[in-house]
Parts: sequence; C-alpha cells; structure tokens
Amino acid sequence: MTKRVAFINGKGGCGKTTSIFHVSGVLSKRGEKVLVIDLDKQRNTTSILLMNTEIPEKTVLDFMTGEAEAEEVTAQALFQTRGNAKPKHYGVDVMGSDVRLQDEAELSRIDGEAVGERLQRFIEQQGYTWVLVDMPPSNMTLNNICFKYLVDYAIIPFSSDIFSVDGYGDIMDVLDKAREENPTLNVLGVYLARYMGQCGLDKYIREQLLEYPTFIDIQIPLASDVREAVMFGRPISYYKMFSNSKSAYERLVDEMENRMRA
Repeated sequence: MTKRVAFINGKGGCGKTTSIFHVSGVLSKRGEKVLVIDLDKQRNTTSILLMNTEIPEKTVLDFMTGEAEAEEVTAQALFQTRGNAKPKHYGVDVMGSDVRLQDEAELSRIDGEAVGERLQRFIEQQGYTWVLVDMPPSNMTLNNICFKYLVDYAIIPFSSDIFSVDGYGDIMDVLDKAREENPTLNVLGVYLARYMGQCGLDKYIREQLLEYPTFIDIQIPLASDVREAVMFGRPISYYKMFSNSKSAYERLVDEMENRMRA
C-alpha cells in the first residue's frame, strides 16, 4: 500500500522543504518510487528537485482544478551521483507548485474528492510506493483537501526556536480537526529538522519536546553538507557516502516506517 505523508508546519524556515528533498533521496536509494507534490506557493521544493530538468508549464493546481492530467504536470527529478556524471532519474517524480495556490478564487474551483480519486488512479498506474506532500505554512483550504483526500499521515518538522514549541498546539488543533473529517489520518510525530547540538537553546527545546508523546527523538543537524547537497540538487544520500546528516535522515525514515506499522 502506498504511504502518503504530508509535511506540515505553521511557519516557514522549519526545514520542511529540505526534509522532503533528503527523505525522497533516502527512499529512492532504497528502491522506492516516490511522488513529491508541492502545494507550497513558494515553489522551493519544485525548484530544488527539478533543478536538473525542465519544469512543466502545467502545475499541480492545473491538475487539481481538472485542467490538466497528472502526466502533464509531473516531471522526473534528476540527481547527479558523483563528479561530472550526467544527472539521472532514480525514481523521484514531482508535481510542481504554482503561485496561484494562494488565490482562494482558484482554490474554490477544486473538487477535493475528485482530485483524490484521480490522484489514486495515477499512483496505481505509476506504481508509486511513497507520496510526500509539501504543505503551505497556513492555508486552511489546502489543508482540508490534503488531509481529507490526499494523505494518510502527517509529520511535523520543527526548527529549534521557542516559536516552534509555542506553535505546536496550533498545528495539533489543525490536525485534530482534520481527523474529524478523516479518522484514518495518523500523526507520525514531530522532529527537530534544524538542530545544533552545541547550542544551549537547541538542547533546551529538545528537552521541552521530550514531554510530547508524538516527539521523534531524532535530530537533523544544521550541517554544511545538508545545505551543500541542496545547493547542488543532490539529496544527502547521493551526495555523501558517510555523514551524520545522512544517517539522521535514514533513521528518520526508519522511524516513520516503524510508526506506520504500529
């Protein structure tokens, strides 16, 4: 069964886009076929993953409004694995974002149930084993559509600041309301996606989050290799053979799968 996960946070700069980029790389390295859906109007996930390929003119919004088929809006992410090797497709595809996703008039044209049915057919036809959705920081219309019709799981990346902790309750309120419409929606947990272990504040934030039952005690380091990999359009799994960052993302994926089985 396809694992469909939304990455959500109420604020930007939390490591959401970077997480999706590197998690997709871990999964593809393991032989999974991954579809990334970028619903964030900033289009960062689209830009990073499709750095080495042509971005389709049609976008995920065109698919959601019924003006384009899934095949028309989906492009292959190409990763360079070493040196000057030509970038290749390793099983990660992307439905690119659109700045019009902030326009409520455009969003009002979306039939969520129909989108869910069309997406499911496309997933089955293409054989995707994972779907990762990049959610916008705050858009109730897209939240409702996504959590009711598009995904089965949600995961929350946090940055190490007090505002993230303060915003935890707001995010959980959104997810609790979503579960009223979709009781099968599961929250995998919250994790620190931009962690500096030598920083006293980061340690304090981690200690605060340990009190939450949903906390995933795996810290993604705010390390240079993570940022370099993004800059070169190569997920950490394809950028470094060995690194603490690579290991952290691998352990995050392992824990996601463990919680899905629980």
